[in-house]
Order: sequence, then structure tokens, then C-alpha cells
Amino acid sequence: MSLGLVRAWEPPSPRLAGLLRQAVLTMLDQVEELLATIDAASFEVNRELLELAPGLAGPLRAAGRSNVTVWATANLRKPGLPVPANLSPENVDFARDVVRHGFDETILSGFRVGQNLAMQAATDVAFRVTDDHDDLRELLALVARSIFAYVEETLEGIGTMIRAERSQLRDATTAARAEAVALILEGGPISERRATQLLSYDVARSHTAAIVWSDETPPEGALEAAASELARAGGTARPLILPVGRSTLWVWLSGGDTGDLGSRLRQKLPQAATDIRVATGRPGPGLAGFRKSHHEAAATQRLARRLPLHSNITSYDEVEVVALASSNEDQAREFVARTLGPLADAPAEVRETLRTYLRQECNLTRTAQVEFAHRNTVATRLERARDLLPHELTERTLQVGLALEVARVIGSAS
Repeated sequence: MSLGLVRAWEPPSPRLAGLLRQAVLTMLDQVEELLATIDAASFEVNRELLELAPGLAGPLRAAGRSNVTVWATANLRKPGLPVPANLSPENVDFARDVVRHGFDETILSGFRVGQNLAMQAATDVAFRVTDDHDDLRELLALVARSIFAYVEETLEGIGTMIRAERSQLRDATTAARAEAVALILEGGPISERRATQLLSYDVARSHTAAIVWSDETPPEGALEAAASELARAGGTARPLILPVGRSTLWVWLSGGDTGDLGSRLRQKLPQAATDIRVATGRPGPGLAGFRKSHHEAAATQRLARRLPLHSNITSYDEVEVVALASSNEDQAREFVARTLGPLADAPAEVRETLRTYLRQECNLTRTAQVEFAHRNTVATRLERARDLLPHELTERTLQVGLALEVARVIGSAS
């Protein structure tokens, strides 16, 4: 654990060292009163946190007493020399308890209160051990430098321990969640009750799965921000989020209203997040819905990576037909080649015009409007498409429409 260099300064004169030792002994004579004052002030600063986690009161009290004792003992042995950070068992246990109760370094503000109270006590004592003006000035300066440096070193050390403990706990929690999710997705032997316990997420409800990813390395926190917007768009307060590598999150939304989720999310995602992409499945209840919605989101993601995207948000409903038709790519390519014939390798605008025409229920006017093209241009392209098809369009309209959708994703047979 790296804590940086311990602050250093020249040792004090023998006379000043003697005055400091005498001051420390005087403080220790009334240390219980000082510790009680520190406890009261520290508990008041952290009152809201302690109301949420009363079990932290004991570790906080023990850490405060350890900090005072270590500083005093070090100055009795080597008065006036820098005191290294206090990484005693009391402070190590305190750091672990802070993390286990779900808090972070903000609770260390109580140590600052202790620092100020200790400095006040030391100032009072200094006036008792000497009345020489110069000695008093030097003694107070030495005590302030020693206490402030010691507290800074100790806070840095405890903060480092808290961050390390949080990282370990987060890694362990992520690993446990990943194992539970893997069991669910594989259809393994895990009950709804056990899955809910491991994931801290109610798997008995209805779910909509999503995959949030970037094909580039996203800025730190960008994927999480997109997942939060996804949850808000779906009206879900606590989504299940599982990191999968550095550029992908698996997300499940429980409850809420996920109807038309894509359009609502498009309005919420910032324009700066255009490199962040989202694929969603359809809602489904229980473990089966959890699993099925994720598999749909994964199929959507695979297709979204190959589609000529008009949006960075794709739902399974948008690609369902193609997903079903292209589950076996070799067979899908053969179907495209057999159904479209020479049209499969025609210019893209010819195939796209025919695809739009079929989607517009063979209405030439609406097709021209959608294509932003003149009616004559559309008519010419359609005539060419009909000439290239191996069968009459009216005989195989459904098959041609499906083949065009599949070709749009997987390309031609060649």
C-alpha cells in the first residue's frame, strides 16, 4: 500500500523536546475527558450515517482512541519527530466496517473534528507547561505541525484502505452476480428466491433486457450514464447492471413501463453519446423472461452491428423478422440468392426502392415520398427490379420482401 512519503522536518532542540514530552504527559492525565469530547463531536458530525448504521459507532470510537494514543506514544518516545500514519488494527477494522456498511471516505470528516479538538487541548496544556513567550510560540508551532501532518498521513492511509476494500468487495459482488446471471441464462439449477438474493434484484417480476455497448473505448462512466438514462426512460428505479468487459454492460429493467422504450430513450440520451449503442429485448416475466429477453437483446446487438443504422438504439421488434430468418446464415444466403436472383447483386438503390415499395403496400406515391425521389425515378427502379427477379413479384411478394430484409443485413450470396 503506497501512502506517499512521511512528512519530515528537523528534530526540535532538547529543551523544546522536553517541553513537548511534558505537555503530552499532561494531556494523558486527562485523556479520557479529551476522548469523550472527541467522541461526542465525531458522532454529531456523522449523526445521519450512524443512524443508518449504528454498528459503526464502536469502530469509530475505537479508531479515534487509537489515533490519539498512537500520536501521544510516539511523541513520548521521540518528541517532535514526524509520526507515521496510524494503520493500527483499529483503523484497519474501521475501514472494512465503513465499506461493509455501504459508506465511503466521507465518514472520515469525524477525524478532522478530532484533530481540531486535540489541537485545542494541546494549546491549553502548552500554556500550563511554560510561560516563556518564545518557548510557547515554538511549542505551539511544533504541536500544530505534528498533529496536522499525522492526521493527514492517517487519513490518506485509511482512505486508501477504504478504496481498496471497496474495490475488492465490488469485484467479489460482480463475480457473484456474474455466476448467478450465467446460471439463469444457461437455464441452470437456481431458484427465483436464490437468484433474487444473489443479484439484489427481484427476478420474479417482468423484465426488459438491454445491452449497452460501444465499439470504441468509451469515456469513463459513459456506459453507466447511458444505463441510468435507460432505467429512467423505462421508469425503473433500480436496474440490474452487469459489466461485461470494458465496453459492454448487460442491463435488466424490472417493472416500470418499457413500451416504446427505444423512442423515449432516443430523446434522453445526449447527442454526445452517439458512440454509445443500445440493443433491447422484449419484456418477459420470471427467470424465463429474464433469460429470453437477454437472448433477444443479444440477437438484436449482433444484427445492429451489421445494419446500416439510422439510430444507435435498436429494439428486437425492429429486427425480429431478420433475426428469425438469419439464424442460419448459410441457409439465409441461399434463400436470398434463390429468391432475388440477379437482383441480389443489383445496385443498392434498386433493392432499397423495392423494399420500400413493399413496405408501403406497393403504393408508388408513398414510396416516392419516403425515398425523396421523383415518381418516374421510382417507377424506373421498380421496373428494373422486376426484370431481375427470377419470378413474378406478384407470385412471391412475401418471400421477396423477407429476402430483401435479410439481404440488407447479411449482404448478397456472393
